[in-house]
Amino acid sequence: MYACHNIEVTSSALTWLAMDISLRYPLVLIAMYNVFDLIARYIPLVKSVKLESRKGLMIAILSRFLLIPAFYFTAKYGDQGWMIMLISFLGLSNGYLTVCVLTTAPKGFKGPEQNALGNLLVLFLLGGIFAGVSLDWLWIIGNGKF
Repeated sequence: MYACHNIEVTSSALTWLAMDISLRYPLVLIAMYNVFDLIARYIPLVKSVKLESRKGLMIAILSRFLLIPAFYFTAKYGDQGWMIMLISFLGLSNGYLTVCVLTTAPKGFKGPEQNALGNLLVLFLLGGIFAGVSLDWLWIIGNGKF
């Protein structure tokens, strides 16, 4: 007969794995988005897969609006695996399209115009980041979970 001993788990990794899935699920979603965003930022280094057509970029960017109903129905009827897949695809498309737009947009313009367009792109990028962070804080404060 074998004796069963209670062993106290002190490792932070094992403690994290032993947590309730509902506590670490948001962390998994954030991590998957960021990992796939990082990976996708290096995809345009391969010239054959870099999207340089302005029309193609606009179609790809506008087609991301189709993710809104996909997220809605996945949150309502799907399970966590499908949500992780959608978040990963969102990160992948975000990283890829960001690099393609920021490198393709200034082409076709002369020096001073390229500089001004680059400044506008950075301004709108920072404005979008600021708006996202502000709305996140308003969401947290509005839900009373602050």
